[in-house]
Amino acid sequence: MKTRYRYLFIFYLILLPAVSFTQGKDSTITFNPLLDDITLRIPPLQDLIDSAIIHSPYLKTSDADIAIAKYEIKTTRRQWMTNFYIDAAAYKDFYTGLTTNEVINSNPNQILTDQNNNRLGAGVSIRLPMLAFADLNNQVKNATKKLEKAISVKESQILELRKEMILRYNQLIINQRILKSANENVTYTSLQKDMGEKEFLNGQTTLYELARISEMHRKAVTDFETARSEFYNAYMILQEIVGIKFNIVTKIE
Repeated sequence: MKTRYRYLFIFYLILLPAVSFTQGKDSTITFNPLLDDITLRIPPLQDLIDSAIIHSPYLKTSDADIAIAKYEIKTTRRQWMTNFYIDAAAYKDFYTGLTTNEVINSNPNQILTDQNNNRLGAGVSIRLPMLAFADLNNQVKNATKKLEKAISVKESQILELRKEMILRYNQLIINQRILKSANENVTYTSLQKDMGEKEFLNGQTTLYELARISEMHRKAVTDFETARSEFYNAYMILQEIVGIKFNIVTKIE
């Protein structure tokens, strides 16, 4: 699938998680897991992997860890600014004074004076803790390594998810094949059982032979029930991992 169409498909998965995928077939056609091929009714493996990556809660946690690590790097690089300070101050003074001057044989001369003083001060101070500056580079490197680790964890999770999707997808295919085989075996042993009962009633076979045929049929039915359960489990688990509903399997008669 071309990249452009794949992106469109992923966008479709996000907006319509409950859609029924039919790969060009009519969605109204009933899917019979005992006869039809399930690979023709669900998306291709690569598209399922892309959807699983989008909906994985583990990868969302990793994305959050990566974002946190990036913020820590920014914070660490700005820590040196905590050692700079700006100080400012403003002052206003008001003075009132009375001055008396006396001259011999003259009246005293009194002078009243007022004085307003405005003072404004500002300054910048800096503290230089040598250890903090010397270790700043190491702190940035440490935060960067945390980011690299978070990215590596996410890449590892994607790899494990891809491997699990491959296993789950192939397991679903195998389980359907086993289910089909088990259903055919039930049909075959059922015919044998009917024929054995008729032959026994007509005296053409022994009770031992009838019991053996009946046991074969019973085991075939048990194997069919087991195969049906395993197919359902594989189908449901794949849906959960992918994060979408295929809506093609309802029940198996």
